[in-house]
Amino acid sequence: MPAPTGEERKRCHAARDSYYACLSLNDNSESACSKEKELYEGVCPAVWVTYFAKKRVYDDYKKKLNTEGFKPADERP
Repeated sequence: MPAPTGEERKRCHAARDSYYACLSLNDNSESACSKEKELYEGVCPAVWVTYFAKKRVYDDYKKKLNTEGFKPADERP
């Protein structure tokens, strides 16, 4: 499989951003963002979709860690 062209990368990133914006506005409800998800998965390579999903989870974790700080398991409520 050849590498995506610059235009294909732009379309993929735009579709990803649109899908993730929809998820953010709809409390991560995939059913509310089905059109955006279908477009996103249609224009982006599958390995990119997997990578972006993992990166989003990690970035959310980092944001939470920076705002709430680290709490060892024995100190959690």
